[in-house]
Amino acid sequence: MIEVPPRRAATVGRLLLAVSITLWAVLGAALLAPAGAQDVAPTDPGAGDAGTGIGADDLPTTTLPVPTEGNASFVEDGTRITRGIVTAVVDGVPLTADVYQPLEAGTNRPVVVLVHGGAWFQGAPSDMDRQGKLLASQGWVGVSVSYRLAQPGSPTWPQALADVQRQIRWVGANAATYGADPAKIAVIGSSAGAHLASLVASLGTTDVAVLTGTPSDDTNPPVPVRAVVSWSAPTDLRDLAGTDGNPPVGCGENEACQIFWELPFTENFLGCLPDACPDRYDQASPMTWVKPETTPMWLANSTDELVPIGQLQDLASALAAADVDHTLKILPGQAHAQDYTDEVWNDMTPWLAEHLGVPAPNPITFPAEGSGLTTEMLLALGALVALLGLVGAATWFVGRTGSATAGPPSAGEPAPA
Repeated sequence: MIEVPPRRAATVGRLLLAVSITLWAVLGAALLAPAGAQDVAPTDPGAGDAGTGIGADDLPTTTLPVPTEGNASFVEDGTRITRGIVTAVVDGVPLTADVYQPLEAGTNRPVVVLVHGGAWFQGAPSDMDRQGKLLASQGWVGVSVSYRLAQPGSPTWPQALADVQRQIRWVGANAATYGADPAKIAVIGSSAGAHLASLVASLGTTDVAVLTGTPSDDTNPPVPVRAVVSWSAPTDLRDLAGTDGNPPVGCGENEACQIFWELPFTENFLGCLPDACPDRYDQASPMTWVKPETTPMWLANSTDELVPIGQLQDLASALAAADVDHTLKILPGQAHAQDYTDEVWNDMTPWLAEHLGVPAPNPITFPAEGSGLTTEMLLALGALVALLGLVGAATWFVGRTGSATAGPPSAGEPAPA
């Protein structure tokens, strides 16, 4: 057995303690790092800056307290964010928007309206926080908007679509305030938000109020939307809801899809079952309104996700039949809507840029799947570091105790190194 001099043991213990403390600091920083930080490059195509294509490690991250009131701006992850702007009050319900801007001054930037998902009954503008920051990192302006949400007994068709149309008109009227160009508006919708965005594309500047016979009191004029992106959009609500005894169309063997659409999401949204009000289901389906004047669309869907792939394929076929400019991207797997942001972003933004008449932004370098440390991995490493610290503390204590017991070296005995 090798005998370690007590004083050397104490030194080793101190070193182990120092190493463990340092590693804990590193792991703590990794665990507490803001979730919104992206591997992105700030560019400014709206102001003519081609960008550099640098990654997130080169982008300073500054986090200020989230404001408690609307219209208060703060900086987070290299983005100027203004949260909770009240754009209108409709039937006593405030409609709000979160605006994401690049830190660099600029004008006439492209502006993208973001419409969140949530099965028409839940969600908030902050759900599209990551996408807003990505847009700002590329020199664009993002505006994430709210709309009225349905609850059992309180349907919100067509109010939800009217709200989104009202929000787009507000963006057009206020674009210059945020350095954006009202002639360069696009929309990105996710899931239920993609359904509403697809209706925006299908209807164009036609106000949904015209379809329902309810005049709009919005004083902002209609503005053209030049491109619409639709991630996992329900496009034929009658097929999705099914009928008594019939499962949703298109789910196949996908159990998650079947279970999801057997829940009363469409009934809550529309206020009835398809057998009772088939016309309302047709009216609320983007498929119904496709025409040659439909806004160009960029569609995405996964093969085995919550929204059957046939929903987007049928919409793409209708767009093709009407000779509408469109792109359909099908991804393998089960990722739904925002979950495949990384996979579609660099294909989608050049298409948007082309239709907005601006230079394509530099692509974003997203981390490769599985390349980062997960929280579970970091916690496991933390446990190992804690063990290292305990060993260090024990070694230091034994060394100190041994040194005190041994006393000073006797005459002629060399001092321990």
